[in-house]
Amino acid sequence: MLRAALYDRTGEPDVLYVGSVPEDAPGDGEVVLRVRAAGLNPFDAKLLSAFIPSDAPFPRRVASDVAGVVSAVGPGAVYWDGTPVAVGDEVLGSATGSAAENAVALASDLARRPASVDAAVAGGLKMAGLTAVSVLATVPVGAGDTVLVGGAAGAVGLVAAQLAVEAGARVIGTASEHNHELLRSLGVEPVAYGPELVSSLQGVELTAVYDCHGRDALDAGVALGVPVDRMVAIAAYAALDELGVNNVERSARTAENLAGLVDRVARGALRLPVAAAFALDEVADAFRAVGSAHAAGKVVVTV
Repeated sequence: MLRAALYDRTGEPDVLYVGSVPEDAPGDGEVVLRVRAAGLNPFDAKLLSAFIPSDAPFPRRVASDVAGVVSAVGPGAVYWDGTPVAVGDEVLGSATGSAAENAVALASDLARRPASVDAAVAGGLKMAGLTAVSVLATVPVGAGDTVLVGGAAGAVGLVAAQLAVEAGARVIGTASEHNHELLRSLGVEPVAYGPELVSSLQGVELTAVYDCHGRDALDAGVALGVPVDRMVAIAAYAALDELGVNNVERSARTAENLAGLVDRVARGALRLPVAAAFALDEVADAFRAVGSAHAAGKVVVTV
């Protein structure tokens, strides 16, 4: 048996507990990971609360982002580039129920973790990082563009803002004031979110808007004349129909792009801070931290 974070009913983080589940075994194309870190995402909290419905049977495991070491390999398990996976490989990606001692992953969804990248950082990279890649694939920017990133200190916003800076764009990001210095250090011009956002951007010729938290950036874009086909929503889904902005395109969420992201982290070209790390037995506190927002970067569970 192995230890895993579980819940028997939906609700607040208090319903979470650590219990025993059967040992995982890999199927065709799968591997078992000895988990080192599991990143938590708002999606996980929405599943826990039933804001996003699920018909999965109880007890349910939690989280999917993961960094770990391969402990068992199933038949035909190969990486996205076709090379075989070996026991002992340090990897990152996703595995269902990753807030646990072990978890099963599809090998082709994994990327190798460079030794210079901390496991806690790697464990929180996949969903946020690939969502950010998808944002830029949906509305590309480059030299001559000025993009407003809503929620630029959140995990997706941080990565999207840095990728836009790398592409040559001028990047303006909304964030709480205590995160402004972090944004400046990444080449992002910080602004406060809220009712004064539009007035603070008067005179700025925006060419794109990325919603990485809520719709205030999208509304500002509309007020400032940004064409709706140059705006993308990842959180304010009501704006998809109401404003006609783009839904985030998903075909860029590949293991190859994940490998590119973790390579950037290894080279120091991309930062994804760990806002807070919790032990497996503190998983309820970890979910509360996800719900509190305003912390820059990722919340992870280390095992």
